[in-house]
Amino acid sequence: MQPERGLSYKLVNYKNHSLIKKLSECYPHFEKSIFHSKCSDIFNANDIVKRVSAGKSDLWISYDKDENIKGCFVIGFAYYPQGTGILSECISGKFHLEDRIAEVEEYYRDLGYAFFELIGRKGWERKMEKMGYEFKNITLRKGL
Repeated sequence: MQPERGLSYKLVNYKNHSLIKKLSECYPHFEKSIFHSKCSDIFNANDIVKRVSAGKSDLWISYDKDENIKGCFVIGFAYYPQGTGILSECISGKFHLEDRIAEVEEYYRDLGYAFFELIGRKGWERKMEKMGYEFKNITLRKGL
C-alpha cells in the first residue's frame, strides 16, 4: 500500500525470513491492545504470535518513512455456517485506518471473504460507523 501521511502499510507473509524480528517488534503493540481489550484472561500476546507464526492470522504493519514499525494489527478469520469473514484480533500503534480500511477490505474481499468483524471498546463503534460498520451485538462474560 502506498504511503499516506507519512506511514506505509505492509502485510507480512508468515513465511517471511524476518517474521520473528517483526513479531518481536510488534509484541509491545500486541500487549497494549490486549490490555485495553480487557481480554488478557482468555488470550495474551504469545497467543497472537503463535497464530501469526502458524499462518492462522495475518500480520499487518505500519511503517514510517525510515521503515521503523509504528503500529501492528492482526487479522484473523471468522467462520460461520452462512459465511466466512475476517476479524480484528489486535490493533495497536499509529495508523490511519480511515485511509486504509477500504484497501484492507478490498484485499480480503478479493480472496473471497464476505465481512469484517471488529470487537472493541465503545469508541471503536463511533470510529468505524463512519466507514459503514454497524453495531451487531454485545459480548458479556462471567467467569464460572
